Amino acid sequence: MVIFVNEYNVSDTKKYYCDINAKVLSGMEIVTIKSKTKEKISHIKKDYLDFLLDRLKFTVNEEFDEELKGWTVWAVEVPMYGEGKTRDEAIDDLINSLVEFSEIYINEIEIFSKTESTEKQVYMLKILRCNGNKEMIARELGINNAN
Repeated sequence: MVIFVNEYNVSDTKKYYCDINAKVLSGMEIVTIKSKTKEKISHIKKDYLDFLLDRLKFTVNEEFDEELKGWTVWAVEVPMYGEGKTRDEAIDDLINSLVEFSEIYINEIEIFSKTESTEKQVYMLKILRCNGNKEMIARELGINNAN
C-alpha cells in the first residue's frame, strides 16, 4: 500500500518538525491529527495556499436606494456591508467595516472557529491576510474605488 499523505500525531509533529517542513517545502501535504478531538491540521506550502485562495472570489453587490439617496455595498461571503451617499463612500465604509471586524475576529478566533461555517472562515482568512491594508482588501473584494 502506498501512502501519499503522511499523518502524524501532535507529539510526532513536534518531534519531526524539521523533517515535516522539508517534506512540505518539497510539495507534500503533511497532516497533524489531534488525538482527543481527531481534528486534522494540514501543513502545506504557502504558495499552494496562495494559489487556492486566489481562486476564491468574493461576490460584492451594490444597490442605490432612490428614497434614501444612498448606496449600500455588501460582500455576500462574509456578510458585511457599507453605506454612503456615493458608491465610493459605501465601498470605503465596507472596507473599514471589514478592518474593524477583522480585529474582533482575531480577538475572538476561538469562538468564530466553532460557530462560523468553513466557507466564511476561509473568506475571512483572505481578508485577514491583507493585514488591514485597505487597498489589498479592495483588490481581494474585486472592487474598484476611486479614493
